[in-house]
Amino acid sequence: MHNYSQILTSQTSHHISCVTKSLLWFLCGMLLFAQGALARTTQEPAPLRAMSLGWDIPLQRLDDPTGLLTVDDVLTQQDAGIRWHTMEHNLNAGYNSPVVWLRFKVPQPTSGNEPVWLLGDPPFLDSVVLYQEDEATGVWLAQRSGDHVPARFKPALRQHLFKLETGKWALLRIQTTSAMQFWGDIFPTSQTLGAQLAANEITMGLYFGTTTALLLAIWAAAGIFRTYNLYALAALGTFSAIHVFNVRGYANLWMPESWTVWSSHAVGIGAFGMAATVAWQIREQLTRDTQYLRTDRALLVLIAINVLGIVSVPLGFYGTVAWVNLASLVGSDIVAATLCLIAIRKRQRRTQHALLLTAYLAHLVGSMPTTAVLIGLIHWKLDITSIWQFQTFIFTALIAGAVFVGLVLRFRQSEKSKDKAIASLARSEHELEDKIEQRTRELSLAQIRLKHALESERELRCEQRQFFQMISHEFRTPLAVVDSAAAEQQSFPSSELSTQTDRAKQIRRACRRLSSLVDSCLISERLDSAGFALHVAPANVSAMLEHAAQLVHWSPRHRLHLFMESAPTEWVCDETLVRIALSNLVDNAVKHASEGGIFVAARKNEAGLLEISVADEGSGMSLEVMSRIFQQFEQGNRTDQNKGFGLGLWVSRRVARLHGGDVTVESQQGHGACFTLTLAPQRISTRVGT
Repeated sequence: MHNYSQILTSQTSHHISCVTKSLLWFLCGMLLFAQGALARTTQEPAPLRAMSLGWDIPLQRLDDPTGLLTVDDVLTQQDAGIRWHTMEHNLNAGYNSPVVWLRFKVPQPTSGNEPVWLLGDPPFLDSVVLYQEDEATGVWLAQRSGDHVPARFKPALRQHLFKLETGKWALLRIQTTSAMQFWGDIFPTSQTLGAQLAANEITMGLYFGTTTALLLAIWAAAGIFRTYNLYALAALGTFSAIHVFNVRGYANLWMPESWTVWSSHAVGIGAFGMAATVAWQIREQLTRDTQYLRTDRALLVLIAINVLGIVSVPLGFYGTVAWVNLASLVGSDIVAATLCLIAIRKRQRRTQHALLLTAYLAHLVGSMPTTAVLIGLIHWKLDITSIWQFQTFIFTALIAGAVFVGLVLRFRQSEKSKDKAIASLARSEHELEDKIEQRTRELSLAQIRLKHALESERELRCEQRQFFQMISHEFRTPLAVVDSAAAEQQSFPSSELSTQTDRAKQIRRACRRLSSLVDSCLISERLDSAGFALHVAPANVSAMLEHAAQLVHWSPRHRLHLFMESAPTEWVCDETLVRIALSNLVDNAVKHASEGGIFVAARKNEAGLLEISVADEGSGMSLEVMSRIFQQFEQGNRTDQNKGFGLGLWVSRRVARLHGGDVTVESQQGHGACFTLTLAPQRISTRVGT
């Protein structure tokens, strides 16, 4: 994920860098080209200076509201209420003036008899007819030009070009549904005309070349970033370029003859289309998805009105509603400038909004004189179309700059957000790794605990199995002895006291073994309990030894040898546990020694411990058996005659170690075994009761 974010960021940065560099190169190229064109037109002086109608050559105007006047009517009805008005400027009559007649006298050339030429603008006029009288016939001959005139009936120029006879009067009949304008220059020679036409086309070529390059950069950016504001800007620049193309007359020059009338309609359609796209890009730049809901809706309404205004062009009432697109442009610029000022005041992307404010103010300031000229309020000798054309390019370029600045700002913001996101992701990854590590440890510990629990369960099951095996055997053997002795006494009652005594000894010995077995089982559970503690008190050593030695007295196969001369009288210990331990040692000797003497001795050794030994004359044990004889459930050398369950010695050693001593064994094969129990004296604790 992190690598993908870096790749995506680098690609976006590369796109922004490429488009921005292209835009800067195009702007620089436009300025250099304009400077070169200006230097060429100023450094190449015409042989003779052209003269402008109205400014240099006196010009008269006659309005024809009906549009029905002919040349003869204009010439013969001068005294019948039709009056000519002298103009000291070019024609600029605004809208709703269907037909205007102009009259001027062609000046004489300063040298030579070469004819002079009239080059008229703007090219978007519907019809321009120039009349001059033929001296030979007295007939006023017509030369036609305009959007409604097929290309084969006029010179192959986008402007209106007429050949003039010098020293004669000339009439111009102008008809249009657009703004009624006409400015013309008379060139005294063909060379002068050619130089001017060449300069005009070079300038237009540079303009359209640079504009095309700018539009390609904008459309490329729109295709890369796919944002609405770039699409709106691309549409605005495209409509502006097409509108300039139509206004400059190129559509009429290249359009098929059957579509000639649409070259005139294209100007009006382009005017409404530009107004609609200006409002659209303002909406995308400043009001879309913002708090300015009413302004956003107003711009949508303005877009719809201008789109509907396009219908007025083919229907023939464009001149009546043409003011709508002019008012729309001015209103859109005012709204946009106001929103930019508010954004700058709120410190919202100030660089971007400063560029937008500059663009809209420049467009507003540039539109005002253009609008004033189009509606006939002011008259300029300059070509207002050229000013509007240059202002349109600057407006588009400034908007493009603002859009790319906004992209850069958003890119930087996204970079910061990306860095924060990456940092947050890194922290999350570390936290996740820590949690995974912690969880892994917990699972490992749980697995270990579970393993131990399973092992404990297995050991418990094994112990239970061994315990039940012990129960099945150990309890059966003494019970069988008891049952056999009792049955024999019942079946064969004897009056001899010795016989009855022997049978009673067998029964008591079997019962004692059962008691010892039960005591060992109970003491094993007691030793494993959490709250186990010794119950110490002074105990009579002789009594404990005699209690354990009774097992030997009851066995007819063994003889007891008891040595207590060196034993202390009393010993502080847990008497109950010690009695059980001693009984287990003596019982173990009786069980494993087939016959012979059992030696029990007690003394206090050099270390101050009570030492009690139990020895027998049995078969003895090997080293391997002695190494495991004290483990729980270990049974030593097992035969069919002496089976145990391995609990007595284990209990005896635990009792001894609880008393600070131990149980050890010494044995050799064939020489019996000797078990030694050592006990340390215990301290009697004083308990204070309440």
